[in-house]
Amino acid sequence: METETIIEVTEADTDSLGHLNHVRAVRYLELARDEWLSACGLYDSASGTRYASVVVNVNYNYKRECFLGEQLRVTSRPKSMGNKSYTMTHEIIKPNGEIAIDREATSVIMDMNQRTIIA
Repeated sequence: METETIIEVTEADTDSLGHLNHVRAVRYLELARDEWLSACGLYDSASGTRYASVVVNVNYNYKRECFLGEQLRVTSRPKSMGNKSYTMTHEIIKPNGEIAIDREATSVIMDMNQRTIIA
């Protein structure tokens, strides 16, 4: 399943160079990841659920600048599923269709009461 999140770059999201700040870009990707998890019915981060998806490895590739006012599309989809982890890919796509940032993140599901990874 793939989800798509639309986010507009605001002035608060830009840095002194006039483009999307890398910390805010990471937040955009995390928001899209949360939407994917909710859409799949895995959990809602606001519900205080016992289980949570925890990122254990992440890689970002910055390819193009994003600017104030741009409507960005963030796609999220699974790449692979292991015995204790899963890997997702995310892309921030500019209005002209160019990929600005891509990310691959490996996560595990944790029992937050026991503080253990679910096998």
